[in-house]
Order: sequence, then structure tokens, then C-alpha cells
Amino acid sequence: MANFSSLKILDLCENSFTGSIPPYIGALSSLKALLLYSNQLNGTLPIREMCALKKLEELDLGCNNFEGILPPCLTNLTSRRLLDISYNRFSGNMSLSLVANWTSLEYIDLSYNLFEGLFSFSLFANHPKLKVIQFLSDNNKLDIKTENPSWDPSFQLKVLVLSNCSLNIPTGNIPKFLFDQHELEVVNISHSKLNRSFPIWLLENNTRLQLLNLQSNSFAGQFHLPSYRSMDLRWLDVSNNNLDGQLQENIGKIIPKLEYLNLSRYYFEGNFPSSIGDFSHLEKLDLSFNNFSGEVPTELVANCTRLDILWLSNNNFHGEIFSKNFILSLTFLKLNNNYFTGILPVVRLTVQYLDISNNHMSGIIPIWMVNNSDIEIVDLSNNFFEGEIPCGLVTFDTLDLSHNLLSGLLPSCLNLENVRHLLLRGNNLTGSLPKAVLNSSLLEMLDMRDNSFSGNIPKEIDRLSNLKVLLLSGNQFSGMIPKQLCWLNNIGIMDLSRNFFSGTIPYCF
Repeated sequence: MANFSSLKILDLCENSFTGSIPPYIGALSSLKALLLYSNQLNGTLPIREMCALKKLEELDLGCNNFEGILPPCLTNLTSRRLLDISYNRFSGNMSLSLVANWTSLEYIDLSYNLFEGLFSFSLFANHPKLKVIQFLSDNNKLDIKTENPSWDPSFQLKVLVLSNCSLNIPTGNIPKFLFDQHELEVVNISHSKLNRSFPIWLLENNTRLQLLNLQSNSFAGQFHLPSYRSMDLRWLDVSNNNLDGQLQENIGKIIPKLEYLNLSRYYFEGNFPSSIGDFSHLEKLDLSFNNFSGEVPTELVANCTRLDILWLSNNNFHGEIFSKNFILSLTFLKLNNNYFTGILPVVRLTVQYLDISNNHMSGIIPIWMVNNSDIEIVDLSNNFFEGEIPCGLVTFDTLDLSHNLLSGLLPSCLNLENVRHLLLRGNNLTGSLPKAVLNSSLLEMLDMRDNSFSGNIPKEIDRLSNLKVLLLSGNQFSGMIPKQLCWLNNIGIMDLSRNFFSGTIPYCF
């Protein structure tokens, strides 16, 4: 490859190359684009060889294992249009002149490295072609300043990502240069300790905005969207801030193209607007940990047919949510910690995760849950479900039926091969411990407390080799405690209290 002196583009992205950048790279004197994204390359950048690439315009080293500092001579590559060094281990101070001289820069991604010190956005003041700035971080050793010294942007960004950064500490001011931006399509300034009021002007000034992520800041006051309709916004996350009040009645008409909406961990209150039915493209909705009340609008469960994830937990919703028009295509459904009533739907849901705990639901466990290979986690605890546990129910990873009104025997035909957590506390279940439970080699937690189980603990209990938690208190078990319990090498918690055991205590206790 060293003989390819006329080579202009070298694209080796998304392979499994290892080792360092070879020395002959410096012989590619005509190279304009070096693209090594997503390999397993490592080591420091070869200074002499990299500095020889004087015509280089695009350098993509993202998603490798490079380390060390960036060669200072890169500042001379003034025709640089693209720099992506994300997801590496580059360290040290970001050279101020390194960025300032690249006035042709259009795209820069410095995410997930080990840089430290101070980085000032004023370095971008004379970069009229700049369209994309991305800086996601998982360390707080780099301070990003956007205000001092004073500067005016010559660019119009399309993408700005400054997530989990030490941004404008200690003032927490939102970057002022954003007031001058009118072509933004993606803004992610999440986890950056920003404060003040909700920046409605970002939406008013950028009519092409498709993604806005303000998650985990300290914005306060009322959450209010622009009054005009049919914005292009597809993705909105303003979760975990200090916003409050009620949502606009016409929210569904303002942002009808929305696919993702996260309003969780706020102080929102009142009813959720029925215009949510206009979110015909919605795929995920998270309203958890608020003070919403009233019934869930029927328009949600009838019209949002693309919805895949619905989280309404920890609110004050009430009424029957499972109407005949309920969305059947959901994958994740969390309704826990509300005041929902009624029964589970008769028609099969395709959920993988179902949490209806801590409500006022009643009725029997529906037949569609039996031998349902789609479901992985089911939590129906703290409700008023009654009747017997049906055969074939527990093919799941986790089943929590605690604190209901279930009765009868545990059926011997239970399928527990894949179960890791089985919680049955606080029901009216009777009978002995069935062999189906003892055949569950993956079981890690078994909670049968506060029922009316009886009989001996079978000697075959040692088959549960992965068991970490065994809770049998508050039943009518009797006889001797089998020594086979001593062979459960992974056990960490065991509670056999409030039963009728007799004889000697096993040597291992």
C-alpha cells in the first residue's frame, strides 16, 4: 500500500483490524480521507506519519482503542473538513490552536475520550462551514465554556450534542450562541446541569428541529410548546427536570409527527390531554413519576397503534385502562403504582415486560399468559387477582404474584425451566412444594412467604443449585429441616421462620 502515492480515499471502516496505524501511512501523500471507524486499532498516533498527510480533509478514527495525545502538527491541516475521534482513549488538553485553525471544518466528534482542562467554544467563531458538533462524555475533567470570551458564531449548525459535560459551570446557563441558530435538526444538551426556564425559543427558532433532548437538567417553571401546529419534531425528552403545571390540550396537534416522548420525573399534574390520539406515529411514551390523574384517554389506546413502549407508572391514574381497543402490539407496559381497576384483557398481548403492580386490578389470570413465550417479566403484585394459578403460566424469567387473593394448590404441571425469580408471598395458596419447583435449575429467588403451604421440605431441594434467596416463612411447613439445604452453595438469604419445623437444626446453620 505504500506504493499508492496517488490514493485519495482509504476506507477500512467496520472491520476487525488490530494493532497500530502502520508506518507506511505517511507515504500516502495524496490522501484526502482516512476512514478507520469501528475497528480494534490501538496505540498512539504515529506523529511523523500523520503529519505527512498534508492534504488530509477527513480523519475518522472513531470506535477504536487509540490513546495518548493528538499530534500538535495536525493544526497545520487547515483543509480539514471532518474529524471523528469518538470512543477512544485520547487524553491531555485539547490544543486550542488545533481546532481554531481548521476553518473549513464541517463535522467534529470528540465524544467519549479522556480529555481534561478547558475547552472554549469561541474557538469555533470563524468556522462558517461547521454543521455538526458532538461531545458526549463520561468524565467531568473537561470544562466546556460557551460564553467567555464573548464571541459571535459564523456558522449555522444542524447537529449539536453536548451531553453529560461540565457545561458552563457554575452558572448553568444555556449556551447563548444557540439564540443565533435557525437550522438545527438535532439538539442534545442532556445531563449538563443547565437551569433557567424551558427554552421554548429553541423550537420557535428552529422549525426543522427533529430531536430535542433536555433530559436530566434543572430547567424550571412551566413546560410550554409553541402554539403553532405541525412541527417536525420526532423525538422529545425533557425528563428529570423541575418543570410543572399541566400539558397543553392541543399537544398532539402541535407535534403530530412525534415518535418518542419522555416527560417522566416531573411535577406535571391534571389529566393527560385527549389530543394524544393525534400521535399516530408514537412508538414510546414515558409519563412515569408525575402527578397525572384521571383516566387514560381512550384515544391513546385506540389511535396510537405503533406504540411499542408505554410507561405510566407512579402517577394517580385511575379507571379501566384495558378497553376492547387496547394496543396489542406493546413490548413494554408499565402501569405500576396507580389506581387502575378492572381486569386484564382477554385478548393476547405480545408484551415482553408487564408491570401492573400496586393497583386495584382484579379478576383471574388470563389464559393468554399460559405458555406465552413472548413474556419475560410479569409483575402483578399488590392487586386483587383471584382464583388458581393456571398450568403453563411461568415460562417467564420473573413472575411476581405477591399480595393478591390467589388460592388453591400450585399445579404440578407448572413450567419452571426458565424461571429465575418466583414470588408468591401473601396469597391463600395451599399444598406441598411441587416437584415442578424443584426442577427449576435456573431459579435464583423463591418467595412463598405468608401462605398456607404445608408438608415437608423435600430432600430434592438441593437441585436448586443456583438458588440465592429462599423465603418460606409464615406457612405450615413441618418435619425436620433437610440437611440438603446445606448444599445450596449460592444461598445468601434463607428465612424458615413461623412454621412448624421440629427435630435438630442442620449443622451448617
